[in-house]
Amino acid sequence: MFSLYGSANAGEDGGDANDENSVSQNQSIYMSAQGDSNLKESNSLYMSALEVIKEVPSPLPPKEHSQKLSFYGYTTILLAAVGGLLFGYDIGVIGGCLTLDGFRSTMGWPEATDECGPDRPPEPYNVSFEIGWITSAFMFGCFVASPFAGALSDKTGRWVSVLSGTVLFFVGGALQTATNGVALMIVGRAVSGVSIGILSAVVPLYIAECSPSNLRGALVTLHQLGITFGILFAFCVNLFVERVVDTSWDWRLSLGFQCVIALFMALGMLMMPESPRYLTWKGRTDEAKRVLRKLRGADQEEAVLAELREIEEEVVAQKASINCSKGDEDGPPNSGWRELFSRKLALNVLVGVLIPTISQCSGINAIMLYSATIYNDMCLDGIAMTAVVGAVNFGFTFGAVFLSDRLGRKPLLLTGALGMFLALILSATILWTTDHATNKAAGDAVVFLILFFIANYASTWGAVASWIVPSEVFPLRIRGKAVGLATMGNWLANVVVAFVTP
Repeated sequence: MFSLYGSANAGEDGGDANDENSVSQNQSIYMSAQGDSNLKESNSLYMSALEVIKEVPSPLPPKEHSQKLSFYGYTTILLAAVGGLLFGYDIGVIGGCLTLDGFRSTMGWPEATDECGPDRPPEPYNVSFEIGWITSAFMFGCFVASPFAGALSDKTGRWVSVLSGTVLFFVGGALQTATNGVALMIVGRAVSGVSIGILSAVVPLYIAECSPSNLRGALVTLHQLGITFGILFAFCVNLFVERVVDTSWDWRLSLGFQCVIALFMALGMLMMPESPRYLTWKGRTDEAKRVLRKLRGADQEEAVLAELREIEEEVVAQKASINCSKGDEDGPPNSGWRELFSRKLALNVLVGVLIPTISQCSGINAIMLYSATIYNDMCLDGIAMTAVVGAVNFGFTFGAVFLSDRLGRKPLLLTGALGMFLALILSATILWTTDHATNKAAGDAVVFLILFFIANYASTWGAVASWIVPSEVFPLRIRGKAVGLATMGNWLANVVVAFVTP
């Protein structure tokens, strides 16, 4: 029996030497399994590797093993979370533009009516149809891109995928800003959707793989925090252009600002690293070690080496698992689409795909996409109320940031589901049994319940169901593909909601 790594108390030089020993020994296990023509013997080597990994003592006591993030690490994660801001901004900005007269004139639609309540005339059928296409084109682009985003990130890397998605978003935003009619607007929205389909799958994965395990849940929720801040920011920009700019091209300012955000993120990503887990998976262990040192800080050498060893062990075991399974139905399943849909991972797929998909059927996107129209129908200032909605959504997302690691994922999901259920049942009852246009108390109650619903969603399901769960429940060897599949289900629900609601 041999050790996978040397003494945990070695100095920096000794630690590096031991780490190099660890790499070569781990690789030898994998190469032995890879080159063995006898699959049964390969499986034996695979099981031996796993037993060695299990028996080796932890290199550091648990309390000392609590990693930290350097300033560079926090900057990396915050910049990646701007991908969520892009997502949120594009969702939030379109709802306000749909009510601006300059935008409607460019699209060839009649001006929005000032009437409200039950007597408010519905939009002409062709306008409703085109509104449905404009809003759902974004979601459809996300749906189309998301299943390929995981494979793209596995092949080219997390960093390249994030940068590519950001550049694509800039192109989509420019098309929307320069549009002269419905057709080009739909194309621009679809291009932006393809971009967000990539970013929404890869950014949480990138953040998770750059984060220490003790901070991972809170840091992944920063993606959702970026989304909610993007929605709030878009609502505020729309309010500003409506009240201050008030020209026929005011909507172009709203849509054009997303290009500025995308350019900022793209320039920042040029200085950010690749995920250390992805580098280790590709055999670039020395580079992964350098990245971990930058992300964790110069004073965290022992924690860096311990974390690197954990990553190596996971990679060695999973590569051995892949290799041993080829052609042998008794071995661990092959890492790919076949393994993803195997009976062994059925529960992982059910949890990782179904939960984020269900969260998008809760009604949250109908509110976020059409909140200005909804509140205009209730005889309220739709643009102003969207800012309130955005503020509540953003503020309560901090609940998920602080509670996801303290209380756990399941308690948050159960609590949030109960709160959303009560809010929807009560608001539906009031709307069904009263005239909220003439009954001020009923109207106020509905507004409160909608905000209560948003608060529950933002503090629980918004971050936990959509981003944390998919990034945690799948093995590393198929995580890229699996997260892409989960995101595809998420966006399929979004397409249906966005197109049907108008």
